[in-house]
Amino acid sequence: MVSSMLDFKILDNELSKIARENSCKIWICEKIGKRFSCIAKYGKEQYTESEVVYEDEKYIVFVENVTEEILKVHITEVIKNARKE
Repeated sequence: MVSSMLDFKILDNELSKIARENSCKIWICEKIGKRFSCIAKYGKEQYTESEVVYEDEKYIVFVENVTEEILKVHITEVIKNARKE
């Protein structure tokens, strides 16, 4: 199964709000072979350890300064809902 593209209008609205309200950083990278290309960033640099909260065959999403599991699930749901069919 190949992933569809992401709708960045949805991501800009939802993820920027999450990052702002929770003082965290979220960034989305596109997988290109074994490398990642950053395609969107939300929030301010935290200089803390990053964590992967979502990954599929095309995208990977990292967060910094997110400790609540509920928030991690919410970020994952936003990514899944931003799929263009």
